[in-house]
Amino acid sequence: MRLSHWQVCAARLLFLAYVLFTASYCLLCYIPFTYQQVHLGELLPSVTRLVRLHSILFWPVLAAVLLTILPDLKAGPSRYLARGFAGSGVIVGAVLLVHPLLRHLTNEVSSLRWCLGSLVPLLWLATIDWLHGNATLTWPAAGDADSSRTFLACLQAASYLTTVYCVLAFVRLGGAENLQLRWSERPWIWLWSLVLHLLIFTLVFVMLDLVDAMTILLPDRWQNKADTVGSTLIVATLSALVLRYVVFPPLSFKGFPAALVAVVLSGTLVSFAIGLGIRLWNSNRNSNNGGLDLLLVPFSALRSVGWIGQGISLTALAGLAWILSVRASRLDWGFVVQKMAVVFVWITAFAIFYTVTPKVKCFGRSLTYGIGVVVLGCYVGLAAALPKKALETDSDVVGGSLLEEYSGYDISFRFVEELFLPDGDPQSSDSTDSFYAFMAENTHIPRSTRLSPVDIRLVSQLTLSTHRRPHIFVFVIDSLRRDYLSPYNTAVKFTPALDTLGRDSVVFDNAFTHYGGTGLSEPSIWVGGLMLHQQYMRPFGPMNSLQKLVDMNRYREWISNDNILQQVVPTSPNITELDEHIGAMSYDLCRTLQELTGRLSSVSGTNDPIFVYTQAQNIHVSVIDGEGRSVPSGVVFPAEFDAAYASRVQTIDACLGKFLDVLRRKGIYDDSIIVVTSDHGDSLGEMGRWGHAYTIFPEIVRIPLLVHLPVWLRKGLNYNPDAVTFLTDLTPSLYYLLGERPVVNDPLFGRPLFTDTEEEQGSYLRGSYLLVSSYAPVYGLLTHNGKLIYIADGVNFRDYAYELNSDGTSRKIPVSDSQRISAQNQIREQVNAIARFYGLH
Repeated sequence: MRLSHWQVCAARLLFLAYVLFTASYCLLCYIPFTYQQVHLGELLPSVTRLVRLHSILFWPVLAAVLLTILPDLKAGPSRYLARGFAGSGVIVGAVLLVHPLLRHLTNEVSSLRWCLGSLVPLLWLATIDWLHGNATLTWPAAGDADSSRTFLACLQAASYLTTVYCVLAFVRLGGAENLQLRWSERPWIWLWSLVLHLLIFTLVFVMLDLVDAMTILLPDRWQNKADTVGSTLIVATLSALVLRYVVFPPLSFKGFPAALVAVVLSGTLVSFAIGLGIRLWNSNRNSNNGGLDLLLVPFSALRSVGWIGQGISLTALAGLAWILSVRASRLDWGFVVQKMAVVFVWITAFAIFYTVTPKVKCFGRSLTYGIGVVVLGCYVGLAAALPKKALETDSDVVGGSLLEEYSGYDISFRFVEELFLPDGDPQSSDSTDSFYAFMAENTHIPRSTRLSPVDIRLVSQLTLSTHRRPHIFVFVIDSLRRDYLSPYNTAVKFTPALDTLGRDSVVFDNAFTHYGGTGLSEPSIWVGGLMLHQQYMRPFGPMNSLQKLVDMNRYREWISNDNILQQVVPTSPNITELDEHIGAMSYDLCRTLQELTGRLSSVSGTNDPIFVYTQAQNIHVSVIDGEGRSVPSGVVFPAEFDAAYASRVQTIDACLGKFLDVLRRKGIYDDSIIVVTSDHGDSLGEMGRWGHAYTIFPEIVRIPLLVHLPVWLRKGLNYNPDAVTFLTDLTPSLYYLLGERPVVNDPLFGRPLFTDTEEEQGSYLRGSYLLVSSYAPVYGLLTHNGKLIYIADGVNFRDYAYELNSDGTSRKIPVSDSQRISAQNQIREQVNAIARFYGLH
């Protein structure tokens, strides 16, 4: 049985996808926060399903790849390696059925070893391919320099990619209300993008051509071989750099392990591609003039399909770029997935143009390098002219923030711009660079750093309350935005239950989370204060202030024990689990409330009150995306609202309204503290951003906070709904309300939102507050009573400032030198204070 060119490619790509998935998942388990979110939290349902099928899928994948080496299994110089590959594959498959690897990974260095070890089959296969085809592979004597073909491929690829991604961005911008481009501005954006793309591809050409030029010094019979080796090394090096400095930083994967994985993975992929090229090489169909020819043999079939077939392939690639741009934007991690998609499209576009472009003899090195100099001159000229053009068009964004905001929709432009402007901020200085290094050092502190948990005491002596103890319901709705709730936005007409609750509660208009992302935001509620950037210190119990309070006061605890709470909430005989045997990402508020309703009959006739905590995932971006962003038939929302998101908010509002009615009928409502809030907000298309990932933009850190108190408890208490409020204030408030006083007054901890006197309220307020991403070195400072945010992005090396308006909107403003220095110094002080408290030296 002899497979065709396309069948071999398909089988090998299937095997490659399987191995890369295995290696990637092992790596995600090695990184602490992705281990918590992806492995334990099942953040990506599709990935979780693949993990469960991983052991079974191994067999069809193995069968497919064995078909590609069937001749080697029978005879030939690679027969022993091929037979060893097949035998090892059968053994590995049997072991996986008994002990599925991916399900049993831990957050230890062993996962990193499995990541690297899982790449061995690709190298093994490449070696088989080399032995299979090396004897028949011809290396003709070096001919004329082939710089014209490479240069024209780079030129065409840059122009094609610029046009495709600009068109896609302009189409996406058609539905964006927060960024409107005038037609006079679009040509300038396209021109700037074209110059940047031409410049990066010209640099790639120069590197490849220098290798080609240096091989002239070798004997003729070695020149093509040396050219292939040199070009392969350049491709591998560029791939490693992209992995190390583009893909890994948003995952907080850094240092020697990141460099090692980048080098090994890129080298393995290039070796695999070379092996496939040798396997498919046919002297009657393929040229082998060195350079990139062997790497790109799989694309050689495009030469025989004519210009129509080639046009179809480029059109299909443009369609793929559109699908990847839209799909990846919904659930991305600091644009990292979209950038990876862009790199894939770049490589494919270049491969197509390189394959179909003939050599043009009149295009010598003098002309190609002359064009390169012109491109460089255009880059320098436009870099200086664009800000002036911005002033001429009376736009405060072209050449400045417009290009940055536009880059949220054109990821190819964003990627190439960051390659040339890695600092992002032209005012970057040595002190700023050291600040970014400081942030990185204090982010994702590894578990190997020996730390002992601190016994946190919000009061000097915790005792059983002699006061009347209310029931406590804490409903945290993951990713809930305040502007989708009627108590905060009068344009919202689809949350009547929360509107009713708001009129009967205290609505805190200036509420924030210290942490952008569930990983640290949820634990901070239970701590009642700021924490080290670590997931998570063990044992966590001594730091869990909320658990201490409810245990001491003999609450019956009904808790949705998600993957994070399993780490931070110690086991207790008082705890009864809600949503038992349900994955955390499947927590549905409506289902949880139905379960609670069934349990309420046990509340009457006992002196012990109940404490309820649940964190619903109905509107998490991954959940909405997994449901296809569906919207019920006939349901329509105003244009300013995302329909998929709003429809789910409407659903949970209806379920919450029914549950509150049950509490009222049973006489529990008037005897309960009810909290409705969120661990963080979400980006819903603002400047091309979706989800929350590692950002701490205003829509992420501003949250809703509604607190209902029984009349008998609220009477005589002072509160200020306009003062800055944080999630970390909830636990200190519960301490105060249950009579545990005085609550410690320390900048590291929250404050009681309700006090006996106004003076007591004021004594807890600070001039600035620390904001942190849960997943990356991105830090911020909130000042001016919640009216101003400074953000330092240690992944993209940029900083931002936003003015926050009382109506929930925000406005980006320039960052002055004095503001930057002051904010960075205050962030340093507060981060160092946290480190000192928790014993990190």
